[in-house]
Amino acid sequence: MNPHLKLTATLTNPRVKVEDKLKEICTITSQLIKGADRVSLWSFSDDFEKIESLICYDTSNGDITSGTILNKSDFNDYFKGILEQEVINAPEARTHDLTKHFNETYFDPLNIQSLLDFVLHQDFVPSGIICCESVGKVTHWTDENIESLRRIASSSSMYFKIG
Repeated sequence: MNPHLKLTATLTNPRVKVEDKLKEICTITSQLIKGADRVSLWSFSDDFEKIESLICYDTSNGDITSGTILNKSDFNDYFKGILEQEVINAPEARTHDLTKHFNETYFDPLNIQSLLDFVLHQDFVPSGIICCESVGKVTHWTDENIESLRRIASSSSMYFKIG
């Protein structure tokens, strides 16, 4: 089955638990976005002062974690950039203007080299972020990767409330 159709079927099924919907979004994303070793979904706080990880799926070992909180006060450039641009394509995430501030606290401990993020919307208002991270290697995300992530974000936002 086409991955986008499979995702839509899962998200629109009222019998599927929220946790399973979140995992399906991450799993499909990791299959469609080459180089996405970690895929996570984040929810904005109502005042856009922080984001919280609802799920992070690590494809290398299948681990699923959640609960990480990132504050705007610590990463203002990133927050401003993602809200204004709706996408951050940072193959060299450690030197990218909007993401380099994650090096010490986030990228270094996890060996993250590349990042591709896209905003999720609910009723035309940003509600969260879908994040792809490349671990241990630089990944040059393609226009096709960005378009796939845009489609996943659109489906996720349209059929399922994030956060």
